[in-house]
Amino acid sequence: MVLSVLSLLLLVLASASASALSEPQRIHILARSAVLLVVSLAATGAALARDGPFQVLVLHSFRQSLPVNTDWSNGILAGFASPPDLRINIEVEALDLDRHPEAGYVAHLTETIRSKYTGVRFDVIVPTYTLALQFLLDHGDELFPGVPIVFCGADAEFVATQDLPPRVTGVTSTIDIKGTVELVLELQPDTRQLALVVGSGPLDALVEARARRDLKVFEDRVTFRWLRGMPLPELLAAVGQLPTDTPILYLLQLLDRAGQSNFPFYTKRLYGVANAPIYGLWDTLIGQGIVGGRLMTMKDDGFQAGQMGLRILQGEPPASIPVAVRTANPAVVDGRELARWRIPEDRLPADAQIRHHQKSMWEQYAAQIMTAVAVFVVQGLLIAALALHRRRLQAAQVTLSEELAGRTRAEGLATRLRARLARFAKERSLGTMATTISHEINQPLAAIQNYAQAGKMRLQRNEHNTPKLIDLFASIEEQAERAGAITARVRSLVGSGDPQMRPIALTPQLEAVVRMMASEAGGRRCALVCEPAGDLPEVLGDALQIQLVLVNLLSNAMKSVCSRDGYAKTISIDVAPIGDREVQVGVTDWGPGVAPDRVAEIFEPHYSGSGSGSGSGYDGGMGMGLAIARSIIDAHGGRLWYEPNPAGGAIFRFTLRAAGS
Repeated sequence: MVLSVLSLLLLVLASASASALSEPQRIHILARSAVLLVVSLAATGAALARDGPFQVLVLHSFRQSLPVNTDWSNGILAGFASPPDLRINIEVEALDLDRHPEAGYVAHLTETIRSKYTGVRFDVIVPTYTLALQFLLDHGDELFPGVPIVFCGADAEFVATQDLPPRVTGVTSTIDIKGTVELVLELQPDTRQLALVVGSGPLDALVEARARRDLKVFEDRVTFRWLRGMPLPELLAAVGQLPTDTPILYLLQLLDRAGQSNFPFYTKRLYGVANAPIYGLWDTLIGQGIVGGRLMTMKDDGFQAGQMGLRILQGEPPASIPVAVRTANPAVVDGRELARWRIPEDRLPADAQIRHHQKSMWEQYAAQIMTAVAVFVVQGLLIAALALHRRRLQAAQVTLSEELAGRTRAEGLATRLRARLARFAKERSLGTMATTISHEINQPLAAIQNYAQAGKMRLQRNEHNTPKLIDLFASIEEQAERAGAITARVRSLVGSGDPQMRPIALTPQLEAVVRMMASEAGGRRCALVCEPAGDLPEVLGDALQIQLVLVNLLSNAMKSVCSRDGYAKTISIDVAPIGDREVQVGVTDWGPGVAPDRVAEIFEPHYSGSGSGSGSGYDGGMGMGLAIARSIIDAHGGRLWYEPNPAGGAIFRFTLRAAGS
C-alpha cells in the first residue's frame, strides 16, 4: 500500500511538471509512473491474497550471544514492522563463522540448514556482516535458489570486490578507523601516543591490516602502541600501566593469542583500569566504557536493510534497489564519558551525536536556582538590615570586655611568670654558676688557710702570744662565717628543677606569653607578631618552663630593639614542624644583632656583653638568661641556638620533641 501511494504521488507530480518537459519526456515519465503503480497495486494485491505470512530468514555471522546481533535484529525487525497490513514471520540463525571458519564446520553448517528448512520457501534472506554474506554467495544457490538477499553491515570494501547477482542488494558498513583517530585528536589535541587493542583471530588480523593502512597518515603526529592478542589479565595490566595522555582505541579482539574469546566484554573490563579515555568502532560499545568514535550504527543499518526487504516483499525487484554504501560513519559519543574525562563538548564536530547527554545542574534547574537565589538574597538583605545595628553594639561590647579581661589576665600572668622566672633562675643557677661560686668561696677558704698556718707556726715556735693567737682564731671564725653565708645563699637557690614532661599544645603557650608580654611591649612601643603553622603536633615538655624560655627570649629581644631609636621595633615569633619528630620555634628581631666574635660567648653562664644583641647583656645580675634557657631546652631533649638575621638583627631558635616521637 505504501508503494501504491508513492506511485500515485509520483504520477501526480509528473503530470503537474509535464509542461516543463518535452513531449517524449512527458510520455516516458507518465509511462514509468503508470507501470510502477500497476506493479505496486499488483504486489499489494498479491500480498493480501497470500494464504500465510511472508517468510524472512536472518543469518547472523556471529554467535547469538553477541550484543551486535541484538542491535542488528532490533533494527531489522523495526524495518519490517512498519506496514500494518503485512504478515511477516522472521526466523533467526546464528552461524558462528568468526570462531569456526574451517571447511568442515561450514560443510556441516550447510547440511544443518538444508535439513532444518527443507520445504520452507523464504521470501527474503538477510545476512548480517560479511561472513554470513560470503556464506550465502558460496552456498545460497544451493540452499535457497532464487531467494532475494538483502545483506546488512557487510564490509564496504568486500562488497566492492564482488560481482553481486541481481537478486542481491543491501547496506554496507565501513570500519572508520581513520575518522575515529581524527575524532580522538579533535577531542584530545595533546595526544602524542595512541594505544590500539586488537586480537589474534582471522577477523582481528583483517582489522589490524586495515588499521595499519589507514593510520599511515598520522605517523608524523602520533606514535602507535599495539596491544596485540593479549590474554585478558595481561591486557588489563598493560592498559593499567599506560600514561594518562595515551588514549586507547579498541579495534577488535575476537580471539587472543591463547585462543580464548572474551568478546564483547573487553571494553567494560578495560574501563575499570584505564588511565585515559577508550574509543571504539561500533555503537554497540556505547555504555560499555568507550567515549565514542566514528561508529558503525548497527540498529540503523538493520532498519535500512529491513526497509529494503520490505520493498522486495511488496513486489519491487532487488535489482532496482541499489546497494546503500557507507563511506563514513557518524561521530557518536557518550555524554557520561565526556563528563568523566572532562572533555569539552565544544570540541565535538558539528555532526556529532551525543547519547546520554549529561545536563549540568544549571541546565536542569536554571529557573528554580534563580528563584531560590533571589529569595535568599532578599531575605539576607532584610536580616542584615535588621541585625546590623545590634550586631555592631554587641561586637563592640564583647570586644571591650575581652580586651579588659585579656589585659587583666596578661598583667597577672606577667607578674607570676616573672616571679617564676626569678625562682627558676635561682633553682637552675647552681650548675651554671659553678665558676662564680668557686671564686667567691675560695677567698674565705684561702684566708682561713693562711690564718691557720700562721697560728700553727707560732705554736710550733712556742710563741705563746695569746692575744695574737686570739686575733688569728677570730679571723678564722670570721672567714668561716663568710663561707657559710655563701653556702647558705647557694642552698637557697637550689631546687629540684626537674621539668614536668607531658604532651602540650604549643600554640596556646605562645599566645599566653604574647598576651603576658603585650603590656611590656606596648610600653616599649614594640610589636609582637606570632605566626604559628596551621597544623602543629603536640610537644613533650613542661609548659611553665617553655613559657619561661619564651619570656626570656622576648624580653631580651625587646631590650635589643629598644637600645637605639633607629631599629625596627618589631619582634616575630614563628613556629613550624620539622618532619614528624620535632617542632621549631624562632624569635626574630631587627636590632643590633650579635657581633660575630661574640657569638660563641653569649650562652656562657657569666657572659654580660653590653649591646651585643637580642638576649645578651640585658639579664642583669650574673647574666644567666640564655644559659638557663639553653639548660631548660637541653633538659627537654631539644637545642637552642643563635643565627644572624639576614635583614639585620638576631634570630634565636629552639626545638622541642613532638609528643608522638
